[in-house]
Amino acid sequence: MSDDPLAPPLRVLTQNIRLARPETRPGQADHWPERAPVLQAILRREDADVVGTQEVLAAQIPVLDEVLAGTHERLGMGREGGSHGEHNLLYLRRDRLEILAWDQFWLSEQPRLIGSRGWDAHCERICVYARVRDRASGAELLLAVTHLDHAGQVAREQGAQLLAERLTAAADGAPILLMGDFNAAAGIDRAWQVLIEAGFADARDSAAEKTGADLGTFPDYGPAHEGGERIDWILTRGLDVESYTARLPEDGGRPASDHATLTASVRPGAGA
Repeated sequence: MSDDPLAPPLRVLTQNIRLARPETRPGQADHWPERAPVLQAILRREDADVVGTQEVLAAQIPVLDEVLAGTHERLGMGREGGSHGEHNLLYLRRDRLEILAWDQFWLSEQPRLIGSRGWDAHCERICVYARVRDRASGAELLLAVTHLDHAGQVAREQGAQLLAERLTAAADGAPILLMGDFNAAAGIDRAWQVLIEAGFADARDSAAEKTGADLGTFPDYGPAHEGGERIDWILTRGLDVESYTARLPEDGGRPASDHATLTASVRPGAGA
């Protein structure tokens, strides 16, 4: 690992973009055609090196690609295989990150089985990860995005354990960044505790600087709720977190999603 003090931190963003529902109508908060340009404006403004997304349907990918495809590599497929079902996507800035290997697994008793559903989960759940080399620092690290089940407590706990085990094995000693929608309250739910016990740190707690209010991350198109439950997380192991921010995903007062936007700056190698 390199400790190059001149290397800039990696800028990370995670966003549950909220899947597109065809039954919505213009003027409704959930109407995707009106949310899409707001999401694009947020992505341009944040200009993150690493972008993790959840709940992305195949028809929504072009909206993300319009902003990111020119500069970022997209990794991940649908949770039902190929383009089918929701996607967790990793977008990695090409001129900053060299992709050494990447893969996807299912949060189930058969993690290599495409479309497998685990334990008491309501639906298929996945994790996409990439081992990369940071061109600026020379450091290698593992970047991952996931989305735990919203209904099954056993599936969340077992999914968290599977994430810890498989990402640890894939990292082979390299630092890890894991982000996404965990559908579990940080600090309370056993799924969070499993990952903390596995050596991960919650960026909200470990960041040297926290900007903005301490928001709950599922406003559901409502107002910001300071001190509310945080079900979206950025977790790290072997990295220093310089800053962390949770914001309502808005541009000009129009929401992009029902989930907050989380960003962090991490320093490859500094905490390894």
